[in-house]
Amino acid sequence: MSDVAEVALRLATTADAAGIAHVHRESWRTTYTGMLPMDFIAAQAGRRTAEQWQSRLSTGPARDSTFIAFRNDQIVGFASCGAARHRMQGLESEIYALYVLQDYQRHGVGRDLVRACAAHFVRQGEFGFYLWVLKANRARMFYEALGGQEMGEKTERLGQHSFAEIAYGWHDLTGLVGTG
Repeated sequence: MSDVAEVALRLATTADAAGIAHVHRESWRTTYTGMLPMDFIAAQAGRRTAEQWQSRLSTGPARDSTFIAFRNDQIVGFASCGAARHRMQGLESEIYALYVLQDYQRHGVGRDLVRACAAHFVRQGEFGFYLWVLKANRARMFYEALGGQEMGEKTERLGQHSFAEIAYGWHDLTGLVGTG
């Protein structure tokens, strides 16, 4: 990869479904290795299809948005956000998914995607949000560096696998939206 500065962001369209699905699958494979069982990763990565993203992008609720990061017409990351699935500490917005291809991590792409979601929430009149991350995921340090505060913990069970998750929240988005 030459110049990460050439990465741009925009709202996703249905035409981006295949690229988003690719990033989603590859990120599952690279991010969760060592945290989750390999058979589980393979099964979950296989469920991240272009058809699912096509449907989600064309029929999602009005407040939901997906932002993509791209370089030379290739999607290298995405963030999906919208109304909170469950209100937490008064926060009504949530980032559902944030994935960046491994080669583009640690270059500001994830930060820019979080900021795009924060700006989206502010435009909607919401000034805080939360997200869930695996407790074992080193991305927790990324969210803490962006000002996220631990808000809760839960254990999820998918099939025969249980895993701990931590919620990070932001009650004031001015720092995320106001910094470039």
